[in-house]
Order: sequence, then C-alpha cells, then structure tokens
Amino acid sequence: MRRLLLIVALITVVGGLVAWQMQQSSGYVLISFDNYTVDMSLWTLLLLVFVFWLVARFLKYVFRLLVEPGQHFFKSRASMRQQRYRKRTARGLLQFSEGRWSKARKSLRQSAKYSEMPLINYLAAANAAYELGDKEDANLLLLRAEEATADGGLAIGLAQAKMYLNDERYEEALAILQRLHQDVPEHLLVLRLLEKAYRALRDWQNLAKLLPDIRRFKVYDKPAQMKLEAEVYSSLISDLGFRAKGRNGKAGEPGSEKENIEALLHLWHEMPRGIKANQQVILSYISSLHQLGESVQAENLLRKALKSSWNDAMVRLYGIVRGPDSQKQLLTAEGWLRGRPNDPELMLALGRLSLRNQLWGKARDYLESSLALKAQPDTYAELAGLMMQLGEHKKSVEYYQQGLKLSTIG
Repeated sequence: MRRLLLIVALITVVGGLVAWQMQQSSGYVLISFDNYTVDMSLWTLLLLVFVFWLVARFLKYVFRLLVEPGQHFFKSRASMRQQRYRKRTARGLLQFSEGRWSKARKSLRQSAKYSEMPLINYLAAANAAYELGDKEDANLLLLRAEEATADGGLAIGLAQAKMYLNDERYEEALAILQRLHQDVPEHLLVLRLLEKAYRALRDWQNLAKLLPDIRRFKVYDKPAQMKLEAEVYSSLISDLGFRAKGRNGKAGEPGSEKENIEALLHLWHEMPRGIKANQQVILSYISSLHQLGESVQAENLLRKALKSSWNDAMVRLYGIVRGPDSQKQLLTAEGWLRGRPNDPELMLALGRLSLRNQLWGKARDYLESSLALKAQPDTYAELAGLMMQLGEHKKSVEYYQQGLKLSTIG
C-alpha cells in the first residue's frame, strides 16, 4: 500500500513538473527534407513518439496472439515425434538385448534419423544384422553410423573388428585394431582384441611387443597375465626349434642352426625372471635346445628341473634327450623310480633309455609296465621296434596295429 501511494505521489509530482514546463516553454522543432519542411512544438513531437511507441507495442502484441499458437503447435508436434522415436529406440535396444535381432534392426533403423544419438542406433542395428547373417547390411549400417557422427571412429572400428574376428578375417581385423591402438593405446578392449588377432595369426613376435602395454594397463588379472606371457614366450621359443628342424618333418634352413641357437639364448636372457620359472616355458626352452642339437645342455637342465618340480612332459623328454653319458642318464632315471614306482611316463622314459644302452630285457620290462599302467601310442611303437629287434615279428606287428588303432581313436 505504501509503495502504491509512493508511485502515485511520484507520478503527480512528475506530471506537475511537465505541465509547468509546457506552460513556461513549448519549444520548437523544425524538420527539413528536400523541399519539405515540418515544424512543431517539442511537446507535440514527444507526444507523437509516445503514440508511435504505443502502436508498435500493440501490433507486437497482436502478432504474438496470432503466431504463438502455431509455433506452440509445431513445437509440441516435434516434441511428440521425438518422444515417439525415443521410445522406438529404447524398444529396439531392449529387443537387441533379448536377442530378437530382426525386430531390433527394424526398430533401430527406423528411429536412427530422429535419434539424439544416431550412432547408438546404427551400431546396434549393424550388430543385429550381423547376428542375422546379413553381413552386407551390417557393413551398410556401419557406414551410416560413420556418416551420422564424426567422433564415432572408435566404436565403429571396434564393432567392425569384432565382426572380422568372428568371421576369421584376422588380417582385416588386425589392420583396424592396429590403427585404433595407435589412437588409444590404453584402451582395454582394443588391447584384448589385438591380442586375440595376433594369437589367431600366431604372430608371437608382435604379441610379445604388445605384452608391456597389456601388463601396464592391467588388461588381465595377474594369473591370466602370467598364463598369456608363458604362452607367448614358449611359442617364440618353440618356433626357433621348429625353424631349425623345419616344419612338417622337412629339413631346416641350411647354415641357420648357429643363428637360431644364439637367438634362443638371447630370447631366454631377455625374458622376465618370473616367466623363466614357468614349467611350460622351461619345457619349450629345453625342447628347442634339443632340436637345435644342444642335447647335453638340455639333459642337464631337465635333471635340475625335475629335481625341483615333477612334470610328465619333462620326464617323457628325458627319455628322448641324449646326455653325455647314457648309462649315467639311465641310473638317474632309475633313482626317480624309487619315489614313483607307478608312473607310466617314467617307465616309458626308462624303457627308451634302456634301449639306448642296448639292455633289451630291461627295456621290455619297463615298456610293458608302462603299457600296463597307461596305453599310449608311443609305448606301443617302442615295443613294436623292440620286438622287431628281438626277432618276434608277429608280436611286433600286433603292437604296431594296436598303437595305430589307439592313435586313430585319440
């Protein structure tokens, strides 16, 4: 109430002052334009300006009354349409999660144009198309996704790489993943897929180079990391042995054995200390030494390894590796027999070592004992050869046939 009284008083005072001023001096305004002149008092000009201002305000008000309902209608309609397509996108994503690929692709494709995030629509629709086996449409949808957004390269590349990996198109997947790895070297999924591609291609050299990033960014937990590193290094070691002897039984490259031995020793020296203690890696290293002609060193390492930790594959290899003294090697293995009297692999190794020392009767006993504990093609083959050596040809043929049958079944 006080404010209202104050305003009325203020208007009265101002109005009085203006009226008094109009009586004292009317002022004079002359406007000349070309051959035209207009003259009027100052107060008349102010009154005209005030009238024009009122007319302009009125016209603006009328315009708003006429136009705003239409604008509101169109905005409301656009909002309803956007909401409708938003619901369709949500329904498509739910259908995708439920594995209803055909319905998901249709819903997501139709709503992609009006979606707030068309990249999501196109990516999910592409994956749905891929699940339906329509790879051509999947690629088309990925292209649409690329056109729809400028910053979706990572998501699109990952989707494409996964499809290539599933289709066993490993080289194409690798090309995409290598590019992504350069852009985001710390991305866990990129590293996992890249590791999968290298593994599928048996590209152990490049996978070994990737290991520091996999370790640094903790792509896997510690046990899985150790398992991966053991597989990589044991495969690298085995490849050196295969290179010397050739693959599929063919001769290795002439004159390369020395280089391969040096490469093997260098690789072993450069490996992390924890990996050197892994039995899979140790076995691969010793096997490669044997294949490269370093049997004396291989036999020595086998003895030390078996002394600290028993391993069936190492025991089997001990029966094959030729140490510097075959008799001493046999005595060493027989010493293990006291603690493991029912070990079929040890019996097989003892049989082979006995054959090497031309102890035919002892070899037969060991091999038959091994066979009684566990039937293996290698044991049948050794017994068949021994029977042939002893002149028991019928028995030799029987062992060969049984070994061949067991190999076929296995």
